[in-house]
Amino acid sequence: MIDESSPLCAAVKEANIPTLVDHLQEYLTHPDVVERMKPLQTACDGLLRALSGFCKQIGAVVQRVAESPPSPGYEPWLIERGSNPILARMIAGLLVRIGNRSAEESRRLPAVVRAIRFLAKPGRNRRAISGSVRVLLAAWEKTSIIETIFDDAGLNESEFIRSLKSVSEGHEVAYRRLTEIAASLAPHLSIRRGPKVRATSAAHEFFLEYAVMPMEHRAYSWDESKGKFTDPVTEATRCEFDRRHFDPRPAYRRLKARQKGIELIAAGSAHLEGRRSPQPSNMQN
Repeated sequence: MIDESSPLCAAVKEANIPTLVDHLQEYLTHPDVVERMKPLQTACDGLLRALSGFCKQIGAVVQRVAESPPSPGYEPWLIERGSNPILARMIAGLLVRIGNRSAEESRRLPAVVRAIRFLAKPGRNRRAISGSVRVLLAAWEKTSIIETIFDDAGLNESEFIRSLKSVSEGHEVAYRRLTEIAASLAPHLSIRRGPKVRATSAAHEFFLEYAVMPMEHRAYSWDESKGKFTDPVTEATRCEFDRRHFDPRPAYRRLKARQKGIELIAAGSAHLEGRRSPQPSNMQN
């Protein structure tokens, strides 16, 4: 440690040598430096304004969530397990919206598939073409069916949507390209048989996947004496949608089937990757 009472320190103080801060202050106040710093100052001001606006938006979202009606099922379940009340209400609202959207997509999917298959064949009359185009544009605006279909087929939907809009505006020249895209997509289309997915079941599926399974492994419990499912997870969805006789099993089966499919794809990819990797040589030198 330096002794501040030493002759060396005393000499330095008496000499009044400028400190590093003094040099820096002098440098930053130099006219040339101030001029060069102006663009950076403008950028910083813009960043601060953007951050301020972003924080206000976040604050507005939190305020709306706090003022929204409480969730009767999902919110209490999440709070009991340690979630922040605002976050719990936000997640509950998101699950309900996902359920409603998934149910709407399940309802619309057959009409979307029929419309694409219809457009895949050339020579259709104009009135019938217009009807199919309206069905597809409505599905594009209100659901994610179109994106999902194209993603599953490994195709991009952008040109298809542009062609739909052009045909809807009366540009018949776009119909040929629309037919070509629909024809390339048609072989990938399928309609799931069985009953349509209800909003309650769809929301419960996502509830299981993203909230329940990371914390609990039990999916549902059946009470024979009461003749119903009595586990807290099922009860949460039942309360959220006011469905007294909600059956959680279809949601659980869909989730397990989807997870199994993902696991099979991952295993197949790993197997192919292993076959492509160079094998160690058994030859001796």
